[in-house]
Amino acid sequence: MRILRALLTLAYPLLVYAGLEWLEPRVLALGLGAVFVLRSVTRWRQPSLGELRRLAPPALLLAAVVGLTALWNDPRGLFLAPALANGALLLAFGRTLLGGGPPLVETLARLQVPDLPPDEVRYCRGVTWMWCAFFAANAGVALLLALGGDREAWALYNGVIAYALLGLLFAVEFTVRSWRFGRYGGTLVEPLFRRLFSRGPIA
Repeated sequence: MRILRALLTLAYPLLVYAGLEWLEPRVLALGLGAVFVLRSVTRWRQPSLGELRRLAPPALLLAAVVGLTALWNDPRGLFLAPALANGALLLAFGRTLLGGGPPLVETLARLQVPDLPPDEVRYCRGVTWMWCAFFAANAGVALLLALGGDREAWALYNGVIAYALLGLLFAVEFTVRSWRFGRYGGTLVEPLFRRLFSRGPIA
């Protein structure tokens, strides 16, 4: 079920593109909202404070998309979702850089290596800044395409190009991190990386 929800979320731009061929924007938005509410009701339980904090951003995002679209019956309300999602990711990464605690990438890295060396800590901070820049740029492009109202360009960028750029950036960062710190044991690319980085991690 989680995999299905993830796939539906990733396919949102293409689903909206296809849905607008048959439905008015208001009807499509209300349908998406109804599905979310139905799922929430059927899976209802008393959430913890941490879960509420985690669920609040996507819930508010969906409410904004549905509300704006239902109010004006304009597809640009639906088009705003990727820009808002990238803005939420920018906020999630950026506040860890400014809050005095460890950056988000460092927190994730410590799940595998609790005792990170100082140079890897600095690297994680730089990578967090890199993702902030990516999400800011992606949000800007998505916002411009949403406001422009070109459905084909919006769906192509947010449903294909943005994911390709995200995957490319992740792959490049993973390769650089593997080369620099030698942390690729147990991954699918371990045999290849052992050949490429036979001299081991750099100092």
